[in-house]
Parts: sequence; structure tokens; C-alpha cells
Amino acid sequence: MPLLHKSIWASLLLVVSALASAADCYDEWFCVELNRQHGAATVANITDFPVVVTVTGEWRDISGKTHNFAETLNLDGYQKATLFEFDTAHKRVGRYFSYSARWVGGVLGAKHDPQAIYHYPFKAEQKRWLVQGFNGAFSHYGASRYAVDFAVPEGTPVLAARSGVVIDSEARFNNGGASRRYARYANYIVILHDDGTTGEYYHLQQGGVTVKRGQQVESGELIGYSGNTGFSSLPHLHFAVYQAMPDGKFQSLPFEFTPADTVTEAPSAD
Repeated sequence: MPLLHKSIWASLLLVVSALASAADCYDEWFCVELNRQHGAATVANITDFPVVVTVTGEWRDISGKTHNFAETLNLDGYQKATLFEFDTAHKRVGRYFSYSARWVGGVLGAKHDPQAIYHYPFKAEQKRWLVQGFNGAFSHYGASRYAVDFAVPEGTPVLAARSGVVIDSEARFNNGGASRRYARYANYIVILHDDGTTGEYYHLQQGGVTVKRGQQVESGELIGYSGNTGFSSLPHLHFAVYQAMPDGKFQSLPFEFTPADTVTEAPSAD
């Protein structure tokens, strides 16, 4: 399955007994900072785009008492939020401050616009076959229940199915195969829609991303080229619409392509 970038997690032990503050940033999305001068630990979104960050961990005060925390933060572009506060008299706080973080781009529990129009992500003359649709037995269940796979030759132009802003992409990989161990090697594009959902395009070819993070794209605009990377047994494009959830999780949402478009169905595969 694709979408492993949403399961990224990080943990860190900050030893900052001699520092006023210390921060670590992740995946060009957000930073976690412990600021002893102001007596707070914060999470700051360092992008223009919304992100859902779940942080859990603990810190120890000067008396040796351990304090636990768990927060899910839905941060707008460049927004900062407080994880916890402490008395600045606790000079040694931060000698032990550990946490793990999981995140996903988008709006927490975004509601899909039922009036949104989706076009098939290919040129009208491009032959394509639907090899796995909603509830596909091979891999379209759980979080990816409402996904579709189109068999197309490698290098097929991929078009934006719906307008939005590019918030994430990957194009480095040239690995693929019919095993979940290849999932981490999927090249992809994530486009944020105006209702907070994301349209996600997977298994692109190496170097097959033609858009940049932060770029506004219109429906029907070229965004990349299909491939066979990641968890994939044949050249195809995986497309789905997702909402962000806590703990770096996500949920696909049902959608419909415009009736004016047509597609040929084929036996189930992935």
C-alpha cells in the first residue's frame, strides 16, 4: 500500500541543561521546541499548509516528578501551539524531555465537498483500465477503502483530477514490486483541495513529478508521469481522496468522477 509518508514518526531525547531552548524540525513540516526561558514546549508549523501533528511523551521537573502529555494539534500555515508549560524556576527541565511525533498534511477530519468535480487523471484519448476500485480485495480496504487503480503504461501523463495546491511529493525512487516491503519506494504527489481533503497520486515513475510544493494546479493540468514504483505488481496509477486523522493516520473518502468521462474496467489487480 502507498501512503507510508503519513506513518513517519520521530522520537528525540533533548538534553538542554545548558541551553535556553532547543528545537528539532521534521520532514520540512514542523518543529518541536523546548524553551526554558519562556517555560513552554511548542510545536510550530513551518509551512504554508495545514498539518495534523500528534505528539506524546514525558518530561521530568526539578523534583524528579515525571509529567506525561499527549496532544493532537491541527495547525494552520505557520501556526504555533503549546504542548505543555512549566515553571521557569525548574531550571533542569529539559534534562529529560522525550517524545514521539506522527503527522499528516491536511485538515483534521476534513469534510469532503459533495459538489466537488473530479476528472479522470489522464488525457481523454489515453487508454486506461480500472484494475481495482472501491473495496478492492487486493489492497483497497481499511484506510484506502475508497481508492482506485488505473493500469496505464509507464510514462503516461498524469493530470490533476481536481484543482488545489501541491503540499508534498516524492520522485527519487526506482523500486517496485508485488510486496509491501516496496511500499516505502512509491513516488507520489499530494494536492490539498479547498475543502481540506487531499487528492493523492501514487506509483509515479522516477523523476515523474512536474510540479513543486506550494504550486497551485488546476483540474486537468499536467502534474507528473505514471510508473511502477512502490507496492505495485504492474504499471498503474493509484488515486484517492483522503482526510487527515490523529496519530499520522488518514481515511479515504468516497468520490465520483464526472459522468462525462469514461473508463474501461478490467479484472482486479494491483
